[in-house]
Amino acid sequence: MSRVQSMARRRRTAGPKGRDDEVRLTAALVTFALTSMILMAVMLLAPVVKVGPSEGELAPDFSAQSYSGGAWVNFRLSDLFNKSWEPGGDGDWIVVQYIDTDCPYCWSEGELMSQLYSQWGDEVTFVTVVVELGIQGHESNREEIEAFRDKTPYDGCKTNSDCVDRPGDPHPWVYVDDLNEKTTGDWEIPGTPFTALLQPDGIVAWNPLQHENDGEGIETAISRLVGGA
Repeated sequence: MSRVQSMARRRRTAGPKGRDDEVRLTAALVTFALTSMILMAVMLLAPVVKVGPSEGELAPDFSAQSYSGGAWVNFRLSDLFNKSWEPGGDGDWIVVQYIDTDCPYCWSEGELMSQLYSQWGDEVTFVTVVVELGIQGHESNREEIEAFRDKTPYDGCKTNSDCVDRPGDPHPWVYVDDLNEKTTGDWEIPGTPFTALLQPDGIVAWNPLQHENDGEGIETAISRLVGGA
């Protein structure tokens, strides 16, 4: 066989392989394009959840230092969310309470929160966020936060009271330090105490500001939404 014939045969043999590669590449590109179109369609058709503190909105996320009886550690609210939760399914609901440790109403609400935790602690996760309102005499710090939560001796809760005398039991849930009020804007906190109830997926289920006319309180809201009463 001559050299020319050998080269021609090699070229003829290589031809179909090149066409196969082109077919595979074209098929891959078509598959990628179709997949991208399907994903875009799903994204466009999926409902957009608004972030905010109102009922039906996704609760504003935040990250801050927190205290649960030991060392202060970082806490992120959204770590509690179960995004795959569906109504009627299992999952912990979430109570988010805002307080000022010098606020007399927050001081009194300590007993109600203890009662709610005793009744619903197996089904509801409690989170207390501590802020410092711009009111004369309302000056807090982490020592005061710890004493308010734990009901230990500290002169300064409710402005000039000993934290050990706070109504209710020691609170065994997480307390978050937001003394600089970095989260109050997103949550539209009008004052303290402020307590909201979230579904397990982080959607706001109950906001007290939306129930000022019907008079429903947090205890009734939990009973209705979590307990099905």
